[in-house]
Amino acid sequence: MNSLVRILLAVALIAAIGGVWYGFYRSAPAAIEPPNAVETILPDAVAPDPRLAFDTPFRNVKPHVKYVGDAACSGCHPTIDKNYHAHPMGRSAEYVAKASAIETYDAKNSLNVQGYGLRVERVGDAVRHRMTANDSTGKPLPDLVVTSDVAIGSGTRGRSYLTVADGAVTQTPISWFGQGVDKWDVSPGFDLSRGGQRPIGVECLFCHVDRVEPVGRSQNRYRQPLFAFQANVGCERCHGPGELHVAERSIGEPITGIDTTIVNPKHLSSELRMSICQQCHLQGEARVARRGRDLFDYRPGLPWEQFTSVFVRHPDAVDPHHSVGQFEQMTASQCFTASVGKMDCTTCHDPHLRPADSAMAAHFNARCQTCHEKKGCSLPAPARMAKDNSCITCHMPKASSTNIAHTSITDHRIPRLGSVAKPPTRRLPPGVEPLVAFRPTQYAPDADERSRDLGIALADKLGDLPPAAREMRRYLSSFAEDRLMMSLKLWPGDRRSWQASSGIHSARGDHSLAVKAAKTAVHLAPDSEKALTRLAQAANDDRQFDAAIAASEELIRINPKAVDHRLLLAVAYLGKNDYKKAETICRETLAIHSLHPQIHLYLGVCQHQQGDAKGGRQSRDTAIGLASQPAQKSAFGEWYAQQTR
Repeated sequence: MNSLVRILLAVALIAAIGGVWYGFYRSAPAAIEPPNAVETILPDAVAPDPRLAFDTPFRNVKPHVKYVGDAACSGCHPTIDKNYHAHPMGRSAEYVAKASAIETYDAKNSLNVQGYGLRVERVGDAVRHRMTANDSTGKPLPDLVVTSDVAIGSGTRGRSYLTVADGAVTQTPISWFGQGVDKWDVSPGFDLSRGGQRPIGVECLFCHVDRVEPVGRSQNRYRQPLFAFQANVGCERCHGPGELHVAERSIGEPITGIDTTIVNPKHLSSELRMSICQQCHLQGEARVARRGRDLFDYRPGLPWEQFTSVFVRHPDAVDPHHSVGQFEQMTASQCFTASVGKMDCTTCHDPHLRPADSAMAAHFNARCQTCHEKKGCSLPAPARMAKDNSCITCHMPKASSTNIAHTSITDHRIPRLGSVAKPPTRRLPPGVEPLVAFRPTQYAPDADERSRDLGIALADKLGDLPPAAREMRRYLSSFAEDRLMMSLKLWPGDRRSWQASSGIHSARGDHSLAVKAAKTAVHLAPDSEKALTRLAQAANDDRQFDAAIAASEELIRINPKAVDHRLLLAVAYLGKNDYKKAETICRETLAIHSLHPQIHLYLGVCQHQQGDAKGGRQSRDTAIGLASQPAQKSAFGEWYAQQTR
C-alpha cells in the first residue's frame, strides 16, 4: 500500500471518529446517469491541436514533421552525440543483447521471496527470468519462464527488464539494483502472487524509451519492431522531430536569425523549457491525457500542460522521500522561488554531458556559485574538506526512497541546513481533495477541462484502495463524481470520463450504472482494452454474465496472452455455474501462466462442483500457498468456502 493510500485511509478514520463525515463528504450527488441508447452518443469535438495552433517560430512542432533517430544527428554533432550516449538519459533503455553488462551472473542469481523461487539465467546473449513454486503437495509446478528482451534504466540505480511476446510488453519480476547494493531482487512494486508479469502501458514506456506506437487502444501491445530507431530516449525528445532540420541543413538552406527547423531550448521561455523536462521528470501522483491528446503528441517547444494534466499530492500529504518527487522538490526550493523564473533543471544539470564522478563536486559547486559567489561556506575548513568541499553533500543529501527498495534519492528541496527532516505526521484537512494540479501556468487548460482531468485522476485512485476501505472509497468517489458529472454535461462523448464514472459507480456499489457507463465508453472506443476491461468487471459484479463473457472474449481476441482477461472470463462462467467451461478456461490459462494463484483457486471450485472435492481442496491449498500476503490467503479460503457450500 503506497503512502498516499495510507494518508487517505487516515483521513477517513479521523472523519469517522470525529463524527464530521457529512461535513466534508457531503450528501451523495445525483448519480451520473448513462443514456439508455448509447448509440446516440458521438465522440466530442476536441480543442484545436496545439501542434497546429500554438504560436511558435519553430516549424518542427507540426504533427506532419517526422522523427529520424539519433543516427541522423550524429554526423553533424559527433561530440554531443558521443557525450549524450554516455549520459544516463542516453542510456535509458537498450536491448539486453546490446546493453553494456553491469549485472553479475553467478551463484547470486537465485533468490527466494514471497514463497517463490526466482532465477536469472544467461546463455550467450539470451537472458531468461525463471519463477518457480510448488503445489500444495510439495510437487513442483511448471516454471514460469520469460525472456529478458529490453533493459530499462541507465544502470545508475539499477535496471528492470521487459519481455516482448506477440507484440505485448510486460515487465519481468526480477530487477538488478546497483548503487553499491549490486544484487538481484523483486522488481519495485511487484507482488509476485498477482501474476509475476506486469503489463507495461504507454504511460510507463514514455519516459524510458525513445518512441513506441500502440496498436489501437490496446493496454500493452505495440507495432513491431518495438523501437523504430533506437531504444533509449534520444535527441528528439528535447529538440523535437528532426526531419525538417536534416532536410534543410543537408542542402545548405541559409539560416536567418535562429534556426526554426529544430527546437533549441535556450531560445524558449523558462516555462516552455521546463515543459521539456516535465515530460519525464514531473511524474506526480497522477497523469491524465487532455481530451483528444496522447502522450506522444507532445512536441518540445510547446506547453506540456496542453497535452497532459499532472496532479501532485496535496501539500499536507507530501513525502520528501518519494523517489518521483524531485521535480516538485526543486520547484518548492528557495533557490527556485527566489530566482523568479531564471532557474530550471538545466541551471545545474547539463543534459548532454554527465560529469565524471571525480569532477562531480567541482561541477555542482560552480553551479551553486553562479548565485552564491559572494557568500562562502560557513563550515570550518576541516569540516568542509571532510565533506569533499562539496555544496551538495550538505545541501542536497541522499536519503532512502520510500517506494523503491535499495535506492537512495537526492533531496532537491536544497535545504539550508542540509538535513532531510523526518516527514511530519500529515493529516489532510476535512473536505480537501488529496490531489492538486501542479503549478498551473498561463498555458494551463481552463477550469472545466482541469476539473474533468482531476475527476478522472481521482477515479483512477479508487483502484489503489482495498475493497474493505468502504468509507474512503465513498469519500474519494464523491469528489470524482461531482467533477465528472459536470464534465459529461459539457462533453457527453468523452470516453475516458465514462470509463472513470463506471469505476466510481462500482466503488459506490451501483453496479447496474457501472455497466451502463462502461457500455457507453466501449461504444465510443470499441477497441479500448481498458474500457472493455471495465465493462467485463462491472458486468461480473452486476451478474450480467453474458455481457461479461462477450467483453472478456473481445479482450482475449485483442490480447490473447493476457491472463487478467482470462480471469474475467472464468469468473463469468463460474457465475453462470458452467463449471465445465470455467475449468477449460482455467486449464488453458494455466498453460500460459502456471503459477497464478487465482486460476488455481477458480480451478478448485470447478473441481469441487463437478464432484472432485479432494482435487478442489488441493487446488485451493495450492492457491493459498501461492498467495504472498496473509490477507490474501484468508480471502482465498473464505471465498472458496462460500463458492462450495
